[in-house]
Amino acid sequence: MKKILIPTDFSACAKSAEKYAMYLAKKMDAELVFLHIINTPIDWSKLTKEQENFFPETQSAIAEAKANLKELIKDAEELGISARKILVYNDGNKKIHKFVEDEHIDMIVMGSHGTYGFREHMLGSNTYGVLRRSSVPVVVIKENNKKMNLNTLVFATNFKEETGESFKAVEKMAESLGVKLKVLFVNTPTYFMETNDILSIGKEFLKEFGTYNHEIHIIDAFKEERGIIQFAEKIKADGVAVITFGKSDLMQYFSPSITENLIAMADFPVFSILKTKK
Repeated sequence: MKKILIPTDFSACAKSAEKYAMYLAKKMDAELVFLHIINTPIDWSKLTKEQENFFPETQSAIAEAKANLKELIKDAEELGISARKILVYNDGNKKIHKFVEDEHIDMIVMGSHGTYGFREHMLGSNTYGVLRRSSVPVVVIKENNKKMNLNTLVFATNFKEETGESFKAVEKMAESLGVKLKVLFVNTPTYFMETNDILSIGKEFLKEFGTYNHEIHIIDAFKEERGIIQFAEKIKADGVAVITFGKSDLMQYFSPSITENLIAMADFPVFSILKTKK
């Protein structure tokens, strides 16, 4: 992984993501790309300098954004990290995916307050929108994140064959980050299985899709999210990786994903990998 995208609005929440992204970039020797989107009242690229003067508030917002981006690049370069900026006028969330493709991005790091409300959940915030559609791993950082090391990463899985290709992506990501993967199966009352059956299915899954030898960890919990958090806290993990199943914003409202629930419930970094196909 050689290029990390950080969409930012310069908020306290975004600053946590920026700081964590710098840590990851240093760890992986990757380049940082800071992206800021300004919603302008008119197509700014078509205005002359004189016409821009009719929108002083927008001018001020653009000047402030440029200054903030310049400061971020300075902070990164002082740490020995290569960095650059992208400032986009009058666009929205879907544009982020265009930059992922055009810029050959390998990972996205975003901040999130991790709270739900009817409006935010129904419409989808920038972070949740990216989670559901991103073709590359997305790392979500909470504003109060205290995990600034990444040595152990819990990977929660159900060992279903349809997630096999995504597991390969998780292993590849872990290799790039130089972290230890702890493979976890959460045994819930709804989908209860006996331990020997879990181990048997898990071993077959890892044999087919895994590259490295992984110990299979099992925890019993009422809900997948609770089990993941409890296990991560027990072993003092530095983050959690999960496979996210892309859904429309409407479907997510009626059936929130485990990934989104984890973001809402946990304080540690959450690494999301969209389920992929062969």
